[in-house]
Amino acid sequence: MFDKLKKLADQAKDKAGPLAEQAKEKAGPLASQAMKKAQEVTEQAKEKAGPLAAQAKDKAGDFAEKAAPKLAEGVDKAADSFDKATKGRFADKVDTVQDKAKDGITAASKAAQESRASAGTPAPTPTPAPTPEAPPAVVLDTPAPVTPDAPPSN
Repeated sequence: MFDKLKKLADQAKDKAGPLAEQAKEKAGPLASQAMKKAQEVTEQAKEKAGPLAAQAKDKAGDFAEKAAPKLAEGVDKAADSFDKATKGRFADKVDTVQDKAKDGITAASKAAQESRASAGTPAPTPTPAPTPEAPPAVVLDTPAPVTPDAPPSN
């Protein structure tokens, strides 16, 4: 029985060698085709991503520029609240942090403006504040005209 198993294993080994060689020969060209296709797809992705990245950069710059005043206002409110909560015990440190935060906000806004200027992109137009709606017209009841012959109505 062992002899028969050994013979079958040897036969399988003999057949596997040439088959493995054939697989290796076929796999080589397929692998290089796959690599070539992957490089093509990568190049296409880069070409498409370039403009999208530029758009994202512009929009981020617009956002930074528009948000700067609100961010500075938020920093001021936070600093004031903290000063009030601590009764001014850390006012000098709060002022330092406040100044650094505002410097960072200003730097980001200026960088966005400079980037836009170097790219030739116009500055974003500020969104106008909504105008308050006019109050509804008030309709007053007017009394009926009084005729001299008619008795006054109560």
